[in-house]
Amino acid sequence: MPQKRNPVGSAVMLAAAIRVPALVSTLLAAMVQEHERSLGNWLAEWETLPEICRLSAGALAHLKHILAGLKIDEARMAGNLELTQGQIMAESVMMALGGRLGRLEAYDLVERACLEASRRGRHLRDVLMDDPKVREHLRTDDLDRLFNPSNYLGAAEALVDRALEGESKDSHAHAK
Repeated sequence: MPQKRNPVGSAVMLAAAIRVPALVSTLLAAMVQEHERSLGNWLAEWETLPEICRLSAGALAHLKHILAGLKIDEARMAGNLELTQGQIMAESVMMALGGRLGRLEAYDLVERACLEASRRGRHLRDVLMDDPKVREHLRTDDLDRLFNPSNYLGAAEALVDRALEGESKDSHAHAK
């Protein structure tokens, strides 16, 4: 099927992720103290460590290839986040209300709002805005902030920038 794109690289990376931990356990089992080192331990390491390196290098090569062809469709990503009509952000609202109402009461309130939003086909934010108890503790701008998925990114942007900066330095060092 010409339209199909098989995720071969992802499959290879997942296979390596499944195999490497078991191989690491072999290294750990062979890691006895120097005075206990006996016949066989270092032999287990001879085959195991290179295999870990091969699997890791292969996974990284596939990841590099995947990332080189990665196309990000921000509009589609935003649309996917809205498929739940805001319910994907229910936890952030519950946590914000939990600090004011108590965790259990906030959980019950947000759970009821989610059920109503699903039943009526409404956005969770609108259902919450209709609730007097929510309006007593959260303003419109509070809900705007809580329903903004970019608040879940944490330090991701800084970490990516730092990784790319390191890659850029490595590229310059190799070019010299």
